[in-house]
Amino acid sequence: MKRILVGVDGSAISNAAATFAANLARAAGAELELVCSIEPPMLYGADATGEVIVQQYEGARMRANDALAETTALPAMKGLTIRTRAAEGPAADALAEVAKGDFDLVVVGHRSRNALARVMLGSVADRLVQICPRPVLVYR
Repeated sequence: MKRILVGVDGSAISNAAATFAANLARAAGAELELVCSIEPPMLYGADATGEVIVQQYEGARMRANDALAETTALPAMKGLTIRTRAAEGPAADALAEVAKGDFDLVVVGHRSRNALARVMLGSVADRLVQICPRPVLVYR
């Protein structure tokens, strides 16, 4: 195993999944690439002005960069070769697109929502398992 892709979002489960992936990378002598998605703003009607859309997008970009920096600073990351990237699009789609590169494994956390929440909000992990071209490890 040479490269592991890890989806991060700054949440506690994301950080736990990244720590797991870091330990796996250390044991395998692999590199990590941390990816956080930037989802396009979903605004309609009077709120959908160009200025507001740009502000929403810049806010999403800043949150992604913050999540990447926070994850990179985790103690488990010390001594590893780590790359970071903010990818545009819905999280599962963005991760699956990046995974088309030269990766051996994709790691993502799962928030363990109940069935109704998964139906209403969707699940990045569930969707990623369906569409990803690489093996996916879902950390719970």
